[in-house]
Amino acid sequence: MYCIGGEATEIAHLEAQQRARLAFEQLGPTFVKLGQMLSTREDLLPPAWTTELARLHSDVAPVPFDDLLPQVELALGRSPFEVFGHVEREPYAAASIAQIHRAKLASGTPVVLKIRRPGIEAKITERFARSFADDLDILVPRVYWEWTSSTMNVQEHIEGIRGNDLAAIDNAGLDRKALAARGVDAVLKMILVDGFFHADPHPGNVMYLPGNRIALIDFGMVGRLSPARRRQIIDLLAGLAGHDEEAMLEVLLDWRGDDFVDEARLAADLGEFAFDYADMQLKDLKIGVLLHRVSAILREHSIVLPTDLTLLFKALITLEGLGHQYDPELRLIERVKPFIDRAMRERLQPVETARRAQQTLSELFGVVTSMPRDLARLVKDARHGRMRVDLDLKRLDRFGDRLHSAMDRATIGIMTASLVVG
Repeated sequence: MYCIGGEATEIAHLEAQQRARLAFEQLGPTFVKLGQMLSTREDLLPPAWTTELARLHSDVAPVPFDDLLPQVELALGRSPFEVFGHVEREPYAAASIAQIHRAKLASGTPVVLKIRRPGIEAKITERFARSFADDLDILVPRVYWEWTSSTMNVQEHIEGIRGNDLAAIDNAGLDRKALAARGVDAVLKMILVDGFFHADPHPGNVMYLPGNRIALIDFGMVGRLSPARRRQIIDLLAGLAGHDEEAMLEVLLDWRGDDFVDEARLAADLGEFAFDYADMQLKDLKIGVLLHRVSAILREHSIVLPTDLTLLFKALITLEGLGHQYDPELRLIERVKPFIDRAMRERLQPVETARRAQQTLSELFGVVTSMPRDLARLVKDARHGRMRVDLDLKRLDRFGDRLHSAMDRATIGIMTASLVVG
């Protein structure tokens, strides 16, 4: 793995994260995808690693069409040259998940064939199309289901300006600020309203059309959020925007699961975090910087970010970077605020209030009704000598880890024995 001949000498001077990225590239699409996922784990890896692994999102070398032909024939049941009026053998675009070839239906309608690379499963765009069916400014390509399978997605060909061609955008007279605002609002709607979002909103995944319309052309990486998780995200973003460490603390404590966290120290770190930004106006806050700080706090307290949120953090950070390319004055936190305000108003609606009250009563009823049974079992076990007390000494373990290295371990042993006896 990059150690043949003189290559080992050539990469010996590289940083560890650079060598890891090169290794993922050589190991193939599956490992490229793994590296892409790791690049989103700000809570597990330091910024130098996530930044380097994020380079795996760039275009990759195309696979020869003849290598893809067998799986295309298997998906269609015959040769693509018999099904389509025309197929371009040269790829229109190549990415880690799928390779795109332009083609035409027998009727002459232009389409694109998104052919899955070996070992990678494709994701379909239909749900996003329903979400934006009434939005004339956001276009999701139509999928031709009669020729679509898990191997190949046949969809409408969108002719427009690629998202990374800023010169062409300006030459076409498109409004960069309008494109940035519409694109950001579309992704925020996916996240905070629909709970099903495009997790990789970089310029290569969008195209721009006349009238400042936006076409979302690639849904190779998507994320899902439950209603409960969306409420937590609303609370976290509201806390970030309002410098409210108490609101942020409650969310992070929900994310810790059953793991021990020093709440006082976590609250102090969040207080310091909020203090650092207390005098900044909303328009000057960058959500990417804020989320990086939150991720660093999570790592410091050994809180593992829930898996369904890793893509969300990545999407928000990528989205802010994309918006700044078109509008340097865009502030994502300002675009988020209307969604937060809307969500907070909806929580006060009678229907939502009644739903939460019913849920609370149901949970309380479950606890109350289970208490007699649980107490009866406890008394029965004690009567028969089967009752056992388990001591969770995680706090003591953490305390021991922080003791001065010169302290004799026998002291810790005596302390532990004393606590257990006590």
